[in-house]
Parts: sequence; C-alpha cells; structure tokens
Amino acid sequence: MARLLRGCDDDVWVQFGLLGVFFERGDEDLALQSPDGEDHPAAVRLEAWDAPPPDPGAPWSLVEETTVEGGTGFVAAGSAAEEASRRLIIGPPHFLYGVTAHVQPGEELPEFVSDEQFERAWEERAPEQWLIRFWPVRDVFDPARHARPDGAHGRRPRPVEVPVSTAGQWPAARISPRQAALEEHLARQGMTMADFLTDQGLPPDLPFDRWQAAMAEREAPALAAREGWPLWLTELVRTYAHVVGHRHRLTEEAEHWDEEGRAVRAQDLAESLYAAEILNPDGTTFTADVQAYDPQPGETYRGWRWDYAHRPRRETFGVGRRVVCHDTMSGKVLVTGIVTVLGRDRQGGYEVRDATPAEAARLRCAEEAWSDGRLRPTGPTVGDRSVPYW
Repeated sequence: MARLLRGCDDDVWVQFGLLGVFFERGDEDLALQSPDGEDHPAAVRLEAWDAPPPDPGAPWSLVEETTVEGGTGFVAAGSAAEEASRRLIIGPPHFLYGVTAHVQPGEELPEFVSDEQFERAWEERAPEQWLIRFWPVRDVFDPARHARPDGAHGRRPRPVEVPVSTAGQWPAARISPRQAALEEHLARQGMTMADFLTDQGLPPDLPFDRWQAAMAEREAPALAAREGWPLWLTELVRTYAHVVGHRHRLTEEAEHWDEEGRAVRAQDLAESLYAAEILNPDGTTFTADVQAYDPQPGETYRGWRWDYAHRPRRETFGVGRRVVCHDTMSGKVLVTGIVTVLGRDRQGGYEVRDATPAEAARLRCAEEAWSDGRLRPTGPTVGDRSVPYW
C-alpha cells in the first residue's frame, strides 16, 4: 500500500498560464498548462510518496501523468520568473520518478462589472489549486552523466559495472524514525495517525513533517509572549515554522540585519533543518572539507579532514576511511572517507554524515569510472579502512 512520506504547500505565481515544476540539477522540468489561463496566483501542494498513490478523486482533474529523472531529489514549483520559496525532497537522487498533476480551477470571476469590482473579486476569489505527486520508479544513476568530476572536459569514463539500488535503501524514501516511533506509540493505544491528527483539529492526511510545522505555528504566539520575542522574529517563525526550536541562531545572527536579510537567513536555516532531518534520520554528523564544485545536500562525495592521530577512527569517517598523511610534528593525520553532504557549517566547511551503502557504492563506481586505472598507495587496507604506514 502506498504511503505518503512528506509534503509542502506554497502560494505561487502562474505565468503565461504555465506552472513550472523544477527538478534541481535534473535534465528536464515540467510545464503544466493552467485551466485559468494567463498570469494568476495559485495554491500548490507537492507530495512525496513511496509508491504510486491512489487517485485523489473529485473535484480534482488530472492534467499530467508522466515520468521524469529527479536530479538531486529536490523539487520546487512556481514560475520561471520567480524563485520558489518551498522545496520538497521527493526521494533519492538520480532516480526516475512517476509524476501526476491534478488541478482545481479557481473561482470564476463576474462579468460586466466595474474595474474596481473586478479587482476586488480577483483579490478575494478562491485561487486555482494544484496537487502534484511524485514517487520513485527505478535507479537511473550513470557516472558519466551524474558524477562527472571537475576538469573532466574531453575525457571519457572507463566502462564499469554500475550499482543499482532500490528506493528503500535511501533515507529520503523512508518514513523518519520519529514518525515510526509515534505511529508505534499510537498503535499501542489503538489509534492511527489519522485519528491523532483529527483529534488535534488537523486534516487526517497531513504529512508528518507538516504536522510538526503546524504544531510549531500553534506554539509560536505563546512562546513569543512568554519570551518577549521581537516582532520580526515572531513573523519569521510563522513563515518558517521549522526554525522554532533553533530560533537562537536567528537572534544571534540576524538581530541587526534588514528585513530581506533576515528572511533569507530564516529560509536557509529552515531548509537546512528540513533537509538534515530527512537525509540524516540518525542525527550523527561531523564537519569535513569537500573538494567539489558546489556540493549539494543529499549528494555523496569524498570528504577530507585533519584529525589528531589518537582520535577514535569512527568519530569522523566510518565509511571508506583512509589515512593519507601523518604529520609527525603536529600529531595530526589527514583522513578521507565517503560522506553525504547535509549543508554548510558556520566555518565554511560542510556538515556531513557517513554515506549509506547505496550512496558509497555510487561514489566508488564514479571514482573507478573516472580514474586513470592506476592506484595510488595509501597503505594496506583492513576491511573498509586503510592502515597508515607508521
């Protein structure tokens, strides 16, 4: 049975009667034809499912049903002229995704009225609504297309065996441990998640991540009054509810910024928290340097870091660990390992976690495909680690 994993809602501007669905670092986007025609606002709901979802039924009308390569697994909707304000993680990177788009037209406008009456009716009418759903179909990773290294112009990758994963091997295609724990707790009480949401006055099909945001929005006014928040912080938390538990990071950094700067920082923080929760359900992170062009959350790379020689090995790199260099004078070792990026840290590096088996298999495939066939010695290996020469 198909399960709804997560969703997001956004108010967007439809330009020239077309609604755009943008796949981050994908080879193609979708342009959906609006029944309302020219420029107008619309309410868009994006949903990620683990399998083909059931038909939503009336009053929804099917506009599009297709498959698209999902790029990094991050998707946004809006017009080409305006940057989308909400992104959804639909699943693992470099998968083929099924997509359905349903629409409900906006409320009809009156005819033969004055310009003033028409403008008021336009502002007050129920907007056009979209429901766009995604689910993973199959792994389509190709190191020649999706993992081309910097400076590879003119080079051809070596023929290699490409690993094929299933969606269930990726954290982004599974429910979060917190949701699983809550569902187990409710089941012991004879309740379903739908019952739980209904009891709280929320829609029974509300995605788990939206439930958390809705509860944060409810708590924000009481917290603001109790803690004496400035008005700008209250407004930001209402808009970006995911930051409510990390509001100190806004007050420390953004107190003297202008309104636009605060909004940008709040959106960046909300997106990083959202991505880390989905991409890193175990919550184990560390910082590392990543030598790649514009590393993106959810993508896997080889990370680098100077650690003290006596530091426990699994404290930093637990997958594909290699000790590259030992600096006798400082007592440090240069260590590398296979990591998945979660976001930027405050010092200019990256917050990362150890790669999963499926992620690591892709990176090893890419390294083999783009290598020159000569191995550089780093010391004898033990399992998934290498042993330094000293």
